[in-house]
Amino acid sequence: MPISLRSVSFASLRQHRWFRPAVRALAGLIALWLITWLAIPPLVKGPLERIASEQLGRTVTVGGIDFEPWSLEFALRDVTVAGANGAPPQLTIGRIYADGELQSLLRLAPVVDAFTIENPVLRITHLGDGRYDVDDIIAKVTAPKSEPEPDTGPARLALYNLALTGGSIDFIDNTVSETHEVRALALKVPFISTLPSQREVKVEPHLAFTLDGSRFDSSAEGTPFAQTGKADAQIRLDGLNLAPYLGYLPANLPVKVLGATLDADVKVAFEQHPRMAVKLTGTVQASGVRMADRQGADLLSYERLKIDMADVRPLDQVVRLQHVELTAPVVTATRDASGQI
Repeated sequence: MPISLRSVSFASLRQHRWFRPAVRALAGLIALWLITWLAIPPLVKGPLERIASEQLGRTVTVGGIDFEPWSLEFALRDVTVAGANGAPPQLTIGRIYADGELQSLLRLAPVVDAFTIENPVLRITHLGDGRYDVDDIIAKVTAPKSEPEPDTGPARLALYNLALTGGSIDFIDNTVSETHEVRALALKVPFISTLPSQREVKVEPHLAFTLDGSRFDSSAEGTPFAQTGKADAQIRLDGLNLAPYLGYLPANLPVKVLGATLDADVKVAFEQHPRMAVKLTGTVQASGVRMADRQGADLLSYERLKIDMADVRPLDQVVRLQHVELTAPVVTATRDASGQI
C-alpha cells in the first residue's frame, strides 16, 4: 500500500513536542482576533460619540466602525457633527480610514501607514461682523484648561500617505445672501512625522479644488517620491489683495486688519533621507498693511514686511530666517488720563 510523502511529513510533525503548544497558541490568537473583531466596534462606538460630543459641544454620531485586528486597520463610517440650533449638519464625513502599524504599540505613539478622509462635506455660515455658526465649537476647543499641561515638545506621531478626497465646502454669507462653493477638494501629503520611522511613501504632494466653478490644480513635479525619498511643492501668490476677505476675520481678534496685499514664493520640501523632515524655504511679503484696534482707532501700519526663510521645519520647531525687512512702520499709541496706554 503506497504511503504519500505528505502523510509521513505531517505525522512526523505532529510528534514534535512543540506541535500542540503551537497549535494552541495559533488557535488562541485566531480566537482573540475574532473576539476583538466582533467586540471592539460596538464597545468603542458609544464612548467615542460621547467624548467627541463633549469636546465639541455638538452632537457627534458615527454610523459604523470597522476594525481588523490582524492588520490594525480601523475605519469610521458616516461621521456627522450636528449643526447649531437645528441647522443642517455642520460636517459629514463618508469614511475615515487608518492603517495602523504594530510599532504604535511598541512606541506608545501612533504610527500609521495610510490615513484617508473620504467625501467630507463642511458647511460654514457667516452671520456678520466676523461671527460664524462655528464660534461655539472654536470657543469650546480653545478654552484654557483648569490645569495647564507642561510643555513636552511636539506631539509624537508618524502619519504616512495622508489623503483627503471628494471634499466639499459651502460658505454661506448671510450678510450678502451669497454662497461660495468649493467642490472636488483633494489634498495629499506624503507624511507628517516627528518620529524617526521609515515607512513606504506612496503619495505625492497635491492640492486641487473647484471654487465657484473655477478649477485649481497643483501637484509636485519630478521623480516619484518612492524612488528619491524627496518631493517639493511650490506655493506662489502674486499681489493677492486681502481686502475682500478681511470682513470674514473672526470678531474676537484683538485688532482689525483694514488692508493688506500678500506675495509669497515658498517651497515645501518633503524629505525622507537622511531623516524625516518637512522644510519650508522662500519668501513671504505683506505690503500696505493697516491695523486698527477694536474701536477702529489707528494702531499700526507699514509699507512692507518681507521675510526670507532659510530653514523652517514646523514639525521640529525649528525656525531659521535669513532676512527680515520692515519698511516705514507707523505705530499709533494713546495714553488716557489714568496713564494707561
